[in-house]
This record gives sequence, structure tokens and C-alpha cells, in this order.
Amino acid sequence: MEHLRLLAPFAFGALIVGLAYCQDEPVFKITSLNDHLYKLTTDGGGYTVKVIASVGKDGALLVETGQGRTADDLKAALATLGAADPKYIINTHAHEEHTGGNAVFGDRPVVIGHESLRKRLTSGSYLFNEFPDFALPRLTIANSLSIFFNGEEIRLIAFPGAHDDGDIIVWFTGSRIVCVGGLSNGCHFPSVDGQRGNVLKYPEVVQQLLKILPEDVTIVPGHGEDGSMTDFRAFHNMLVRTIGIISSEMSMGKSLAALQEEDVLRDWASFEGSYVDRNQWIKYVVDGIQKPARKPTIFEPIYLALKAKGVEGALELYHDLKRNHADEYSLGEEDIVYIAYKLNQTKRVPEAMRFFEVCAQEYPAGTYAAYCHQQLADAYRAQGDSDAALKHCREVLRIDPGNARAAAMLKEIEGGR
Repeated sequence: MEHLRLLAPFAFGALIVGLAYCQDEPVFKITSLNDHLYKLTTDGGGYTVKVIASVGKDGALLVETGQGRTADDLKAALATLGAADPKYIINTHAHEEHTGGNAVFGDRPVVIGHESLRKRLTSGSYLFNEFPDFALPRLTIANSLSIFFNGEEIRLIAFPGAHDDGDIIVWFTGSRIVCVGGLSNGCHFPSVDGQRGNVLKYPEVVQQLLKILPEDVTIVPGHGEDGSMTDFRAFHNMLVRTIGIISSEMSMGKSLAALQEEDVLRDWASFEGSYVDRNQWIKYVVDGIQKPARKPTIFEPIYLALKAKGVEGALELYHDLKRNHADEYSLGEEDIVYIAYKLNQTKRVPEAMRFFEVCAQEYPAGTYAAYCHQQLADAYRAQGDSDAALKHCREVLRIDPGNARAAAMLKEIEGGR
């Protein structure tokens, strides 16, 4: 689940969950799990991003590297543990808040992931990340692999196809800790990659995990609360029962809108989280049952145009695709805002601003209108253009009057005049 909260409904689902307004200077909190394992957590934008570090006589090994924008903060936090130069990086799947920081560690670490991971990170929306070759997996697994490191066997086991097509778990057998990536979301509804995940496979995969893991392990999901096997069984029970409820209601001819209107999962409201509420979970399941046709995305052609012709050439292509090829591609507000987000994440701010501007112009009442204006306000303020920043702050507050971030920025700028 590449978490961009506002983008959860979009076709990339988990790949883009948790998009929230920019936070100031992300800081990692370090928690000691035992004498050589550490958990580093930060706010990814309304949800928790986790990195696990094994530090000992053999060196350092990381599970995940967080978002690209927090990579330098992660490296600084790891330096306090003597782990800023890891030997191994393990990615549990492709989503950006798991792989985004790979490159900051240079070419020394061996990156490890599922056999599908290298292809994923060099195609589609990941083209905008422009991962250098050394940040891609050099060692891949199809089934399982054991690494003997810092006094214990670390077992990597593939469970692809539920949350994402490249899911693996990382089981620190001696420490009795298992990192399950996107295969659990603590006590919350999970997200599902709309292109490569399969919500209907989730219960089966979690059941397989329940069968192989010992009772005394701690389950560490990529997001959400850590828990026990009892908690993991409760998560599995939720998957089975909610999918069963939705499937049964659909068999009576009820539509997605009807299921949401009737609030068929009201008894499961306690599983709502910061980026998947019960209506979104209903949509994941309905889409999983109905299997709607998936059109090609615009990401690759837009990326290639951006490289060849610059941002105006890429936007010209975008407008042409929207006018003349809308039936051939996935083309919506969420697609263009995601390109803007990717460019912003990789510090290509001028290009990101142009995509945010176009999105705000074309979708003035859209789901992401306030987000686009907030990003433009941030960018203009950083450039010293207070008038433009104020204009976009006011637009955010017009759309979302309770937006505390925009209100605070407006007050600061006006107070400084």
C-alpha cells in the first residue's frame, strides 16, 4: 500500500493510499524490540510507516526503507544505531512507502525482494521514481529464502497476489517477530493494489500464514498496530465475514451504491482506519467480485513525453489523450494528481506544480482539489511568492473550511505582512 490517503479510491488502491498534506520535517521514532532489532516509525501522511533494522555483529539489515522524501531522515536515525550502511535491504513489496528510500543507501546494500519486484519498480508509475539500478533487487525469490544474520535465521517467504503481486514476509525466527508488509493492517481494513492485488485472495493467504507461524510470534504489519496471533486471527475473521456479507448481498442484485447506502458493514466500523473506511472496503470487495476491465494507465506515455519534450510536452500529450483517447486509457483526476505527487516526491517541484495546476483547473470540484491547492500553496510559499501562496490557501479553505494546515499558513503569511 503505497499510502496516499486521499487516493485510496483510485485504481491503484494500495499503491496510492494515504496521500495527506505535507508534514514538516518527518522524524523517525526508534523503538527497541530486543537486543538487536529496532523499529523505526514515522507519519507517512495520516498513517504509520515502519522500517525494521537488525543491527549486530554481522552489520545491519533493513526491512523496508520508507518513503523517498523521508530517506535522509531515515539514514540519520539509523546512524544513531550504527546502521546507516546496511548490508541488506529487504522490500516486502513494491509500494513506495516500502521502497522509496532504497537509493539513499548507495550501491553497497544487496536489495532483496520478490521475483516480480524488479519489473514493477521499472515500469508504470514507478518510472517517475527513476530508481537507479543499485536500488533495485539484485536477489529475488519465488518461494522462500533463508538469511543467517546477526545470530538468527531470517526466513523470507513469498505470498503473492492478495495485497500485491509481490508480497513476501520476513520472519526473524529467533526473535519471534514477523514482518508481514501489506498482508495485515493491524486491526483495520487493509488496502488492495487495484492493478495487481486480489481482495478475494486475502483470506486464503492470511489463513496460510496462520498455519505456518508459531503462536508466540509478534505480527508487525507495514501499517497499523503490531499484534499477536490472536489479533491476526481476528483480522482473518473480519476478512472472511465481511467478504461473505458483501458477496451475499450482491447475490441479491444489490449494487455498490446500495451496499454503501444500506451500510451493510456498520457492525464492522471498528476496523475503519485513516485510509480505508468501510465504504472503501465494500468497494474493494465489489471490484474484486465484479472484476471490472482495467485500462492501460497513462503513466508510461506521459513519463516518456516528459523526458523527451519536457513538462509542457507531457501536458500536451495528456490533453490529447484525454480528448481523443479517453476510451483507451485510465484517465481521471486521480491519474494526473498521482503524476504530480510522484514528481513532488522526487523533488521535481516545477514540473509537479504544473501538473497540480492542471488538475486543479480541470477538476475544480474534484476529490483532490483541496490537496492540489495545498501543494501549490506550499510550493509558492517556499519560492517566496506570498501572493500566490495566499491565493491557493484561500482556495483550500473555500473547498475545505476546516483545513487547519491552510488556515495556519494563511494566518502566518498575513501576520507577517
